[in-house]
Formats: sequence, structure tokens, C-alpha cells
Amino acid sequence: MVNCWGLLTGKNEPVPLKQVEVEVQVRGHVASVSSTLQYENKEERPLEAIFVFPLEGDTALCHFSAKIGETEVVAELQEKQKAKERYDDAISSGQQAFLLEESEESPDVFQLSVGSLPPGEKASVTLSYVTELAVQADEALRFCLPAVLNP
Repeated sequence: MVNCWGLLTGKNEPVPLKQVEVEVQVRGHVASVSSTLQYENKEERPLEAIFVFPLEGDTALCHFSAKIGETEVVAELQEKQKAKERYDDAISSGQQAFLLEESEESPDVFQLSVGSLPPGEKASVTLSYVTELAVQADEALRFCLPAVLNP
């Protein structure tokens, strides 16, 4: 199982995180969270990068997008095999491509293959989710912003 979170190289090494923006809205017992994380390839060669992130069981992913340079892709639901074929075809023809899927090791861990990240290029990942707030013993609501997504 993957032990690291964030944008990783094929060798499971982290790509440097440059900036984080978070917006949280709490309404009743539900929090809506939108996080944008910006990474930069400091290597002298392109990297095939994977964005790995956990979501708790009571969390629902609503939006996911990734941007490299001027290319932005918004996730859309597709049959797994078809999505993998489209990703492989795009990468082999030199196009930018992204593939978001659940980890085989855990249904609460998602992986986004962002394809080739050119040297010196920045990659931004935006994800939005909703989560039910925990009710404490004193009936207060508790919200915790996951540090693995927002270091």
C-alpha cells in the first residue's frame, strides 16, 4: 500500500508542493471543502506523476480537476477499462492525460495519474468534497482538515 500522499513520481518520491489554497463552508452538519494544491517539477527531465490522496469513509468526492501548463482536465466517470485505454492511448501519442481511480489496496485512497510533467512545469490539482461533521460528547460539531491534503 502507498505510504505517501500528494504528488509522487514513479519511484514514490514526492514532487515539491509550492502552494495550497483551501475553502471550507460549514452548513448544519456538513462541511464542503475545496482544496487546490500546486506542485512544480524541479527535475531536468519529465516526470510521470501520480497524485495520491485518502478520503474518509463518510466523505464524498464532488469535483476533481488537474492542470498542467494550460491543459486542464475535469474528471468524468467512465468504465475502468475504457478510461485506462484512453489514458494509455493519449500518453503513447504524446498528449497530456489524466486518470483518476480508486486504489486497489483501499477504497478510501484515490490515485490520479497525471501523465508527463515537463521539467520546470507546475501542476495544480483541485478537489472538492463534502463530509459529515462529527458530533462531540458536548454536542459541538467537529471539523478536521486532513493534513495529508493540506500540509
